[in-house]
Amino acid sequence: MFYINYLQENLGIKKGSLLEDPALTFQRADEKIASERGHSDLAKKMKKAFINSRKENGALDWVKEAEPRFLYWALIFMKKHKKDIHGALSRPMLIDPPDSIGRKIKTISEKELNDLSLDIKRIREEIENSFIFSEMSNTEVGDVNRLLVQEWQDIESDKRIVKWITDNEIQIEWAWDYLTSQHFFRDRLLRFLAKSDKKQALITGFDLLSDNLDKKNLLILNMKRAWSQKKFRDKKSGKKPYSISLTETAKGMLDELADRKGMRINELVETLIREEGERYGFEIKD
Repeated sequence: MFYINYLQENLGIKKGSLLEDPALTFQRADEKIASERGHSDLAKKMKKAFINSRKENGALDWVKEAEPRFLYWALIFMKKHKKDIHGALSRPMLIDPPDSIGRKIKTISEKELNDLSLDIKRIREEIENSFIFSEMSNTEVGDVNRLLVQEWQDIESDKRIVKWITDNEIQIEWAWDYLTSQHFFRDRLLRFLAKSDKKQALITGFDLLSDNLDKKNLLILNMKRAWSQKKFRDKKSGKKPYSISLTETAKGMLDELADRKGMRINELVETLIREEGERYGFEIKD
């Protein structure tokens, strides 16, 4: 309706009845544009006016201000629930459960959510455009974004993982291997994020588990316990943590090899070192 109203107002096209075929309005607009040079850039102006109309109620203001943690969670959450974002957010803890009979499913623009980008600027644009070019009304866009922000406030307040996962690369690698070997965090979007930033992938993975607090709490408890046991065993066996810098390419290859072999990173590295040592005739002692 926005485009029809815009064309009628800016081209002086007579408004028809509500039952009139919208195609007639577009046909009249084409004829008007073809006959008058002054309207050559009308499409560009109309698109800009439409985008501004989507933003004028302030529903999308949070996108520009959000921290990266919020943006990564929002992007992956939206990709997972793009068919019915409103339904995914409408849990009893947030608002009254919607009537499933005859409820209009509120979708966001799939076209805008097809890309997998980890650039923060691109993520902001992707989230914003997915609402701007969706089929939702301005009121529905406002409702869904209000629920997104409200949901995030509950998630963001839980800082257990943010505090536990420091910048210790060994701990980060171990935690990722531990969780994926337990068949958690196997989502392709999280794995894509992990290729460049495992720490952020871990934090986002736990943020996405916030809709199942029992599962999240148990997983955190088991992971911390397993990490403590690992440190104790390493200390007892004489193993020492060792950290090295790798290029993104080498790091990606190491992750891929570990995944294919079904091994943890430290196990794979030790195996490769042993194999290379044996090739050169080193005496291997356990």
